[in-house]
Parts: sequence; structure tokens; C-alpha cells
Amino acid sequence: MFDIQLFGHLEVRTRGIRLTGGDFGGDRPRHLLALLALRGDRSLVELGDLLGVPPTTVEDDLRVLRDRLEPGVEGRDSVISHRQDRYGLVADQVRVDAARFDELLAAAANRPAARAGRPLAAASFLASRPLLEDEDAGWAAEARAAYRAKLTSAAPA
Repeated sequence: MFDIQLFGHLEVRTRGIRLTGGDFGGDRPRHLLALLALRGDRSLVELGDLLGVPPTTVEDDLRVLRDRLEPGVEGRDSVISHRQDRYGLVADQVRVDAARFDELLAAAANRPAARAGRPLAAASFLASRPLLEDEDAGWAAEARAAYRAKLTSAAPA
């Protein structure tokens, strides 16, 4: 299982190993991981557009990222899937704190106000640090603002 932390600094924990910062093989591989964790399956063209690089560069960066996440694992066995010209993370192999945050907000929204406190408190705890706080790319700033807005709008009046 890969635990991906997007709130605060990007971090991956798996099998007793912790990956942060330069452990991902550079900025673009780290950004690719964050984009896949945030936005789900994407084509090479979509990923390249977000990162401002050609699709061939994205392919190279995906190879680097795979090797950093799972040294020696073949592409078809990787946590990074490739199906129908789209890349993504294998859902049953990852837990992403931003997805958990969304689940907690949804749980709170479906409860009466008196029972919404717990999931809201848990979501607030997860988001106690800004999403991708050390990333200054435009897509990261947009995601950070969106998650801040989600938390603000979910807070009881």
C-alpha cells in the first residue's frame, strides 16, 4: 500500500520507506505523482500540458517516478497504471489524504449538524497544512485554493 500525503509536503510512505522531495527523481516526476493523485487518470498530452513539457518528456519522467516508487518493478506491475493511453494510480494500492479529506466532507454533508462535527474535525486535521505547500506551479496553487475553499464552505456557520 502506498500512502500519499498531499497536505503539507508531498510524501509517500510504503513498506517502511518514506519518500519526499528529491527522492522522486526531480521536480517533474514529483509533480506527476501529485497530479495523478489529485486528478486521476490522464493522458500524456494532458499531463504534458499541465507541466509545460512534450508527451515524450512525460513518458521519461513516468519511468523515473516508477523506478523511484518501486525499484525493479516492471511497468505493467507498477502502482502507476497505463490503460487506453491514460496513466493513473492503481486505486486499490494507494491511499491519498486529499481523497480521504473529500470522503470526510461528504460524510459530514450527509449528516445532521449535530453529527457532522467528527468528520469535519478529521477533515480539518488532515488539511491543517496547505495542500502541496511547497509547490508553486499554477496547477498546485489552483488545487490548494480549491481545497481551502472546500474546507471553508464545509465549516459550520
